[in-house]
Amino acid sequence: MNKKKIKFILTLLFVCISLGFFTFYLFRNYQNLPNIHWNVRTFLVSALSLCIYTANILIGGIIWFVLLKDYGAKMEWKEALGIISVSQFGKYLPGNVGQHVGRVVLANEKEVPIITTLQTLFIESAILAIAGISISILGFFSYSFQSFYDSRIIIVQLTLLALAALFLPKLFFFLVNRFAKGRLLKFMGGVQLRIPKFFTLVIVSILYIVTFFNIGIVLDLVAKVVFEYSDSNVFLLTTAFAWSWILGYLTPGAPAGLGVREAIIVASLASRFEPGIAIGLSVILRFITTIGDGAVFLVASYCRKKSSRVK
Repeated sequence: MNKKKIKFILTLLFVCISLGFFTFYLFRNYQNLPNIHWNVRTFLVSALSLCIYTANILIGGIIWFVLLKDYGAKMEWKEALGIISVSQFGKYLPGNVGQHVGRVVLANEKEVPIITTLQTLFIESAILAIAGISISILGFFSYSFQSFYDSRIIIVQLTLLALAALFLPKLFFFLVNRFAKGRLLKFMGGVQLRIPKFFTLVIVSILYIVTFFNIGIVLDLVAKVVFEYSDSNVFLLTTAFAWSWILGYLTPGAPAGLGVREAIIVASLASRFEPGIAIGLSVILRFITTIGDGAVFLVASYCRKKSSRVK
């Protein structure tokens, strides 16, 4: 069996597992949705929400391209977007690391050194955590989340986590550069690990903050149009998503934070939204993100296949 057949079988298995997850999630949670009056307006808002979420995936590709450029990797922005679009679907595999493994493998095919990709992943995770935690802390200061017995404790915990995310990359890179010898240096190709330039970090941070607010906009649109809840607030919803994302991201083994993020969103919104609407928002957001991930994955896979045929 040659490499192409193995790759095809693995890709097919990957798609089947992911589609199976979505089907299971749909049947398990559909009954939790409140009654929705589907019409042209709600369909348009659903389509717009899907487009906004898809834009987040494209922003993720731009972020990675900016980091790769800072590290001197030679890759076109279209290739970076394509790799992100395909590999991001791996987050639905158990272990919550499939998207990272996929990106390393696909980038290596484009002659991007493994150590370079690993550095970008490490920096991305740190900045993403800092951005999400910063939004969460601002939200806790701005709103009273009555579902949680003491917001001050959570604020302290989030602050400590943000500080750890801020200093960990620099400390880790320093230790590796200082003490790594032999096999580790050989693995790195003699290249020292480093933090990207300050301007690059600023751009990446701003783009990640935009992605969080995009999800807040999606939730606000769904709340106001689909569930006809006029008192919805974009920043409140952005805050609820931001720290639900952080907890879901840190939960080991949960595919795409499955279950964790929904529970946190519902608990966060319990004091300001009706229970049915809070549940509906969490479920519909999961539908939107899963459909968006799947659509982008299929389109990107088709484009990659078409591009390989042309070559």
